[in-house]
Amino acid sequence: MASYPTLHEFKAAADDYWLVWEQLLAKAPKLRKVIGPHSPDALGWKVEGDVAPLEAAERMYELGDYLHMAPVNGERAILTIRKPRSLALDTLQHIKILQRRPSRPEDALGPDSLDFVVPHGVPELAEVEKALESADATCVIEHNSAHEWLSLTYREHEFKLNDIGLWEICVRESERLLDV
Repeated sequence: MASYPTLHEFKAAADDYWLVWEQLLAKAPKLRKVIGPHSPDALGWKVEGDVAPLEAAERMYELGDYLHMAPVNGERAILTIRKPRSLALDTLQHIKILQRRPSRPEDALGPDSLDFVVPHGVPELAEVEKALESADATCVIEHNSAHEWLSLTYREHEFKLNDIGLWEICVRESERLLDV
């Protein structure tokens, strides 16, 4: 059975990720200019075992009003929980419950990533790498069949930059599954 975060754990993790993000921006001041306006949109939370949407809905009612669940890359499921108002950090409305990949049993459980919406588009990888030269951070482009994003890792915290919000990504994934 998966272990879902409480509202307190979720807010504490969001605050921790935000603090590390601010430290990264201070260490690599050019990054803020390269990224431009951005806002936190989702916090990922990795769990072990099957993601059970009814159990998650029951246990996490305080966290969200809407649920979306989909298989990703044929290896695991992601359950997105959405609240119509912010849960943390002024704009963070989504929780991603990520089933740990069976092929990566060493992946840590618990808080996994903080996703940002970059409304003017995700910058080029080379631009971000250049902006990160003064920080001990890594950056890669990742993708699945629904979208592409930029992943930055700093002090064991992962940050994902998307040009659209998580709920729109859920819509795209649903359309792909339905072949609309």
